[in-house]
Amino acid sequence: MKNGIRIKNISAAMLYEMNLGVRDYFTYTAAVLHNSLFSDYLKSIGMKVRNESTRDVICINFDFGSRSYEEERKRLDKLLEKTPEEDRAAVLRTIEKVEGNRDKYCAKTYEELRTEFYENDVDVTYKNRDGTVQEVITYRMLYRTSAKAKLGHAVFINVKLYKKAYDWLTMGIGKRLGKKNVKIVEISAYAPLTTSTIIDKIHIPVEDILILKDQDSWFRTMTKVVRAESYETRKGPSKKCVVDTVESDVKNTLWDGMGLIEASYFPEYANGMMLLRNHFFKMCGVRTKIQLFLREWCEDHGIDYETFQIQDMFGVWHRAADIKVITTDNAIKWKKFIENMGGVPASAYEYWKDRINADGSYWGVVKTDHPSKLGSMQQMSYQMINTLPCAYEDINNIAADTMSYVVKLKEDDDAFIEFLEEKATTVNHYEMMAALAKWNPDIMQTYWFCNERKKIITSFVKHLRSGKIMVEGDNLTVFGNPYALLLYAVGGDYMADPTLRQEPGTIQCYTPRFAAGEYLAAFRNPHNSPNNIMYLHNVYSPEFDRYFEFSNNILAVNCIGTDIQDRSNGCDFDSDFFFVTNQETMVEQASYCYQHYPTIVNALKESGITYDNTRAEYARMDNKFAKSRLGIGWSSNLALLATTYYWTELSKEHPDPEKVNIYYDNFVILSVLAQILIDSCKREYEIDGMEEIKRIQGMEEMAFTEECNGKMLKKDFPEFMKYTRDIPVMKNQQPRPYEDIKNDRELLNRRINYNLTCPMNWLQDFLNMIPNATRRKHIPIEDLFIKMDGKPNHRQMIKILDIIEEYSRKVTEVQILAVDREAYLEILTFELDEVIERLRKIKITNLVTINRILETALSMHVKINQLTATDRSKKYTRTIMNLLYRMNPEKFLGNFTRKHNDFL
Repeated sequence: MKNGIRIKNISAAMLYEMNLGVRDYFTYTAAVLHNSLFSDYLKSIGMKVRNESTRDVICINFDFGSRSYEEERKRLDKLLEKTPEEDRAAVLRTIEKVEGNRDKYCAKTYEELRTEFYENDVDVTYKNRDGTVQEVITYRMLYRTSAKAKLGHAVFINVKLYKKAYDWLTMGIGKRLGKKNVKIVEISAYAPLTTSTIIDKIHIPVEDILILKDQDSWFRTMTKVVRAESYETRKGPSKKCVVDTVESDVKNTLWDGMGLIEASYFPEYANGMMLLRNHFFKMCGVRTKIQLFLREWCEDHGIDYETFQIQDMFGVWHRAADIKVITTDNAIKWKKFIENMGGVPASAYEYWKDRINADGSYWGVVKTDHPSKLGSMQQMSYQMINTLPCAYEDINNIAADTMSYVVKLKEDDDAFIEFLEEKATTVNHYEMMAALAKWNPDIMQTYWFCNERKKIITSFVKHLRSGKIMVEGDNLTVFGNPYALLLYAVGGDYMADPTLRQEPGTIQCYTPRFAAGEYLAAFRNPHNSPNNIMYLHNVYSPEFDRYFEFSNNILAVNCIGTDIQDRSNGCDFDSDFFFVTNQETMVEQASYCYQHYPTIVNALKESGITYDNTRAEYARMDNKFAKSRLGIGWSSNLALLATTYYWTELSKEHPDPEKVNIYYDNFVILSVLAQILIDSCKREYEIDGMEEIKRIQGMEEMAFTEECNGKMLKKDFPEFMKYTRDIPVMKNQQPRPYEDIKNDRELLNRRINYNLTCPMNWLQDFLNMIPNATRRKHIPIEDLFIKMDGKPNHRQMIKILDIIEEYSRKVTEVQILAVDREAYLEILTFELDEVIERLRKIKITNLVTINRILETALSMHVKINQLTATDRSKKYTRTIMNLLYRMNPEKFLGNFTRKHNDFL
């Protein structure tokens, strides 16, 4: 496994019930302890790794609570009623077991389970296949990351390794925190930085990193200020968000989280930036000729370069010739714990350096920039589209290239092959289809291939319906005034940065991705409001050419005398990226937004909530954060409803000014709530984000209703939400019945309000106009298939199909449980590697066996003794062909006639 070590992801409820004795076993899904500085350390202290897996680390999710006896019995009784008479024996045996364990049940919520596991550790019993105990390992909660907190997951470690692992993760600060009013929010957020997935490690002496105090710039402009206001609820006094439209000062922190890295330190694979991690350190560095600048600065000012020194913010002098990195204090997260590291900044700095040097002064490279997989195009999101204050025909202009591309996929075989190759992953069947098409282009005329092509294009169009249309542009990693940081390091006038200047009505930027002088539209995620759309002006300068090696995916923006950080919904420069495009219509819309939609300012105060240093308090904090993380998507969806209602009201002949203002304020507030929910793992605010979302959702103006059969039915969803709103497929750790999912889909359709007007609905209209493909005359697949003489090995056929069927079930399971697409691909890649290995271990000496499997899978009506094998082959055609191709591409393709393809 090149990406890490496989670990188990276990449900807390299932594990708890097993330890109570009311469950015989636990199931688990695959998870990964990624390659990281931390995983390297664990290996060095004795973490046991076998077959690329370890039991010393597990991931536990707290998604569900455990059932009481009464709840379990009620569930089984319902199941018994639905079970046919001939199949009831198994359910009755389970009921008998439950009755026997009646006194052992002890129901707990998932919050209570978290507290239980955090406070008391948890045992996991591993058994042999015959049910005997192999070993019991006691685990202790070690950390949770912001990504895992979204689903309530936490990483636990074997208690034998806990003390060393915790001390290393926290740099020894953990044992110095004290007991009362402790910064456990901050320690939980920043200690896991070394657990981030890395692609490489590079050596940079910590002494060669110059750390300076960051600086601020203020700019006065019209703003939408979101602040807290007290009000009374049925439960008592509370606070809600209100919006003031005022002229106010907005602040940019010039180099927040960024740095400059000497160009010669960049590995060959890295382009214009590297995101580095280490102990309580997170910095995104742009490729810079630091030494060239310092040398030329000294020459221009009559300074001896060899003896020239620069003082950092801790009073330490650094010889200019040794400086390899320049950054600011916002990259060092340990500054929040100075009192635990010697009490003064200088001693804390030495403490940190000693810790870095103890590990060899190696820095984890988390990522570098890379161009879009779509070439010069990049896909948008439905949030971007639905916040554009555009006209109906504007959407046609924006989507025109995408719609033309779909037509090309339907009609142009070479374009479709290119699409398959671009979209191929390690787990889908696109590579196999492209290989077949190149092997013999006539295969593209068979009914099977045409049907697969239709399904793939239909799926792609459905993807487009969710707002993923393509426009000229890319995602660009953003940095603030990098040349100004060079000037600042040598004591120059950084506020007079000559590369990026104030310009009325726009914000200057620089990227080689677009031409000098072009105006650009930019968006940052999360994006919930037209007030967050940025209007940029791309300007070139000789200083950028001389001292930086920008790739096409780097964007420098002007933070001096602008509102860029608030405008972009609170961005910083520790690897945030902007979606940037020069698409003409979108640039026009960006200009309009910058003039007419004031920048949103978050004026909510951080709360004074504190925690004690106990495991119970860690559980209380993580339970709270887990709930908050679920609100990020909720707030975005609600903001999109508010923008839809806003556009709908504005489109009326006589809009209601009060409703317009309410919808406007709502999406402005929700834009800020998305910020504070994202930051919830690092800080808390005076507003409860989840409660504020509930308040807005419950407003009368946010509830569209229509009369239906004498009843008032809620009709609050725009049409496009059929493609963006997820229907849950799991409940209580089990796949939901298809009927329940179907009912939810029908309910969603019943709640669609076709009277709502918004850009995303207009997009559906234009996608409906894409013409159908030209009908083709099909070639029978039999005409292109080479049937081999001889008899297949039926036993091997059945064994192969068993493995493929098991893998197909695993694919379905992973699709349901995976956190995101990245996790889905990662886990399935491991599963695919395993299944290919199992298939290759079947010593197939008779190629007729594979030939017959393919023949039956493609429904050629082969008469074989194993009817079961025939039926199963037809059911898993796509999977069978893909796996057989991956086993041995040459032998797979050899089952089909070959024909020269001009595409090659």
